[in-house]
Amino acid sequence: MPITNASNNGGFLSWLRHPQRGLPYLIFSIVAVLIIIPLLAHYYISAFDDVVASGYGHRSRLERTGRFGSAKSLELKSQVDELRAIKASVSNELLELEKKRQSMLTEITGYTSAIDELKQSYRQTSEELGRLKASLTSLQVY
Repeated sequence: MPITNASNNGGFLSWLRHPQRGLPYLIFSIVAVLIIIPLLAHYYISAFDDVVASGYGHRSRLERTGRFGSAKSLELKSQVDELRAIKASVSNELLELEKKRQSMLTEITGYTSAIDELKQSYRQTSEELGRLKASLTSLQVY
């Protein structure tokens, strides 16, 4: 078996010198990397900026919108307050509805147990009626 080394194979440099696959592939790869990496970095940095800006709370958002004018920020503040009031009223209404649901469930449970008791009473009464009918027929025969 002949021993082959990098000088016999040509290695990376001979592959790079090949006019159809080496240099165009390398140039295309470098250009793609130089375009894609900055675009990805820009996307993630801008997304991180939005996350950080939203994390500082209500005041910083108003300060950011303050560049549109103080009337605009006051209008936004009043809208936010109105939305918070609506949220509180909806939460209270949901709590009331949950209480009603719980009371209705307990009422339904009570009715279900009453129905079961009535069914049992019906069975006992019908069995007793059957025994009485049987004893009546036996008495009539006697």
